[in-house]
Amino acid sequence: MIWTLRVTFLLFLAWLIFMVSPFVALYDLARAVEAKDMARVERRINVHALRVSFSRQILGEYLKTPDGQEIGGIEPNAAARAGAAVFDPYIETLVTPQTILDLLAKGWPQHGAKGAAPDLSVMDVGSFDAAALRRAWDLFIASESQGFRSIVMPLPPEKPKDEQFRLTWRLGGTSWRLTGLDLPKALREELIRRMPPPSNS
Repeated sequence: MIWTLRVTFLLFLAWLIFMVSPFVALYDLARAVEAKDMARVERRINVHALRVSFSRQILGEYLKTPDGQEIGGIEPNAAARAGAAVFDPYIETLVTPQTILDLLAKGWPQHGAKGAAPDLSVMDVGSFDAAALRRAWDLFIASESQGFRSIVMPLPPEKPKDEQFRLTWRLGGTSWRLTGLDLPKALREELIRRMPPPSNS
């Protein structure tokens, strides 16, 4: 009986640590951004995956605009490949470790689109006051688990979906890394407006 209780307790403790670990990763990223610690930020993000995430969003938004109607009749996968070939160079300049740090800290840098930064203060629980704990709890409740290796965190959790940044974290080995950053609708539209026109060559 004692062994059963011990094993049950250890399993519960392991489950609790696993459930909390992605939020610890977010807290660590928030502190790295606050300290402008680029090396630490780079350890917490997957730049290639973030570029794929941004490319998917921007291409999807572009296909909804009047400029994108000309390829609207093409089979979706073909349209996506064509759009990616045109816009990937833009995405590569837009999504770098430095620009991601700038976005998380204060919104886009001056050479990019202007927009609000994700509210990383939701994980600022250094004072452990009631308001900070409430924000952390709201984020925990609003987050969406996608199996055992992926979780999506909406920031700020109290805002409508179109006004949220949605951070996707994926577990690789023993470390959680940011692999997706869905942008609010207004910021996606701003990026489309600033996108260079497709070349005819």
